[in-house]
Amino acid sequence: MNDKPLPLLNDACLPFQIEGQDIKGRVLRLGPSVHEILSSHNYPDHINKILGQTLALTALLGSLMKYDGIFTTQLKGGGLLRLMVADFSKDRNSGNTDAKGTIRGYAGFEEGTTSNDKLDELFGEDAYLAITIDQGKFMERYQGIVSLEGENLTQAAEEYFQSSEQLPTKVMIECEKDKHGHWQAGAIMIQHLARNTELELARDEENTHDNWQTASILLSSLKLSELLDKNISLQQLLIRLYHETGIRIFDHIDLAAGCRCSEEKIRTVLSSLDLEELKEVAEDGTVTVTCDFCTKDHKFELTKLLH
Repeated sequence: MNDKPLPLLNDACLPFQIEGQDIKGRVLRLGPSVHEILSSHNYPDHINKILGQTLALTALLGSLMKYDGIFTTQLKGGGLLRLMVADFSKDRNSGNTDAKGTIRGYAGFEEGTTSNDKLDELFGEDAYLAITIDQGKFMERYQGIVSLEGENLTQAAEEYFQSSEQLPTKVMIECEKDKHGHWQAGAIMIQHLARNTELELARDEENTHDNWQTASILLSSLKLSELLDKNISLQQLLIRLYHETGIRIFDHIDLAAGCRCSEEKIRTVLSSLDLEELKEVAEDGTVTVTCDFCTKDHKFELTKLLH
C-alpha cells in the first residue's frame, strides 16, 4: 500500500469520472491566483466574494476547452451591481510554462452598494448571464445567454446549463477570506453526459437515473468549508464523496492569475482615434489607459501617437 501523502493542489483544477457511470466532473481550488486578482482592486468584500466565485466558475468551465482559446463569463444587469466579468485563457505559447490556464476578472458597480450578496437583487431586473467560448480557428465562436436566475452563482450556473445546454449539472462554488485575510475560492461540478452510441442508449435508464440522484446527493453532502480546506487534498475530497462507487481521477490543470493587456494592442486602438478625441483624454501631453482587469496604467505620449 502506498502511504505517500497526496499533493495539496492549489491553483489547480482536477478532472474526474465516476466509474461505470455517465457522470464526469471537475473540482478546483484557487489560492494565490484569486488573492492576487481580488487584492489588485479596491472592491468591497461582498463584491470580491462574487468576483472570486465567478473566477472559480470560469476556470472550472474554461478548463474543459480542448484547444487554445478564451472562455468568458459575464454577468450584466441594471442594478447596483452592473457588471461582473471573468475569463480563462488557454495558450501554450503564452510563455508561462507552469500554468496551463490563466484567469483574470473585474467588476462594475455603483458606489455605496450595500453588503447584500444576493445576485438577483444586486443586478436587478432583466439581468443576464453570458458564456462565450472563442477558440479561434479551431472551432466556431460560441455564445450562450440566459436570464440571470437565483440568489447566488451556484443557482445561476445550474439554471444556465438547464436552459441553454439541457445538460443535467450540479455545481458548488465558494469564495472566502482565510484566517490570515487571504482570499481563496473553490468549485466542484458534476455533469450527466449525453449518450451517443447504441450501446450507451441501451443501458438501463432506471439505473442511470438512480446513479445521477445518488451522485447529486453525495455532492450535496459536501460542506463549503471542506471545499476551501487546504488541509484536505482535492483527491481526498473526491475519494470521500465517491469511494463506494469508485472514481477515476485524471491529471490536474495548473492555473495562475494573468492579464493579456499590452501596450501594442492599446496603441493600435488609440491610433484609430482622431486628434480631438486624443486631446480630450490627454493630460500634460500624456494619454493614460488603465486596464480594468489588472489595474495597470499604460502611458503614451500624445505626440508619438500622432505619427
